[in-house]
Parts: sequence; C-alpha cells; structure tokens
Amino acid sequence: MATVIFVDTNILYHIIHRTPKTDEALTILEENPGDYIIDTVVHNEIIYASTMHYLEHKHGVKGAYSARKWIKRHGYPKEVIDVVKELIKRLNIRLVPSMYTEEELYKALIEFRLLPSDAIIALTCKHQGIDTILTFDEDFKRVPWLKVVP
Repeated sequence: MATVIFVDTNILYHIIHRTPKTDEALTILEENPGDYIIDTVVHNEIIYASTMHYLEHKHGVKGAYSARKWIKRHGYPKEVIDVVKELIKRLNIRLVPSMYTEEELYKALIEFRLLPSDAIIALTCKHQGIDTILTFDEDFKRVPWLKVVP
C-alpha cells in the first residue's frame, strides 16, 4: 500500500507555470511517490493562483479587483481549468474535502501561527491520517503531526 501524501498549492503552481522552482518541485514528486491528496483549499488556491498568473501574462490584467472584473465579463479561462484538471489527472491526485472543527481552526491559528488556509490544510491532514506534506512553505514545520518535504 502506497503512502498517502498531501501536495500543497506551491508544488502544483511551480509545475504548471514553469518557474525557477519547477525542476525542484518535479524532483520532490519523483523522490516521494505515493497516493497524492489535495483538499478543497488547495484546489481553490491552484485555480485562483493560476488564473491570476494567466490573466496577467496573457491579458495584462493585474490585481484581484481587475481579475474579478475580467472573470465576470469573460468567465473563468478554460485554458486554466484544463491545465489544472490535466495535472490532477496526470499525477493521479485525489481531491478530499477540507476537514476541521471551528475550535481546532482557532487553536491551530494561534498555537502554530498559521494563515487560515494553511491551518485548514494541516487539520485536513490530521483528520485524514496524513503525516507528510510536499511544500515549499516552511510554516508547516511548526505543525507537530506533519513531516514537511523538502
């Protein structure tokens, strides 16, 4: 049985957008095979971040306000949706719902000094029994139940 591993948004982003960290992100995946999981937070973040990247580089749209106006006028770019869907399919990533209680969230925000989305990701890992996360975000190193790779 393969190890279940959570994949953070930044790993997927660097693969999709060909950045200076793309090769490192691909190596991390190659060196850590397993059953890859993302939750609804990461799914939302990768679609949003990729849309912002696409709109800035393909249409010169900068900033969240301008992007919202563009999306309301034109809809979400199909190219972005297709790329995200293809990467999830290619890496055989399973999407799970985010899991946490209100009290757990408040505790994680305060105790581990995490942003809300990161706290939800950490708690989802806890609820799903996942102990490894692939991420460039050092903040997850403050979460005692997670092994952070790299």
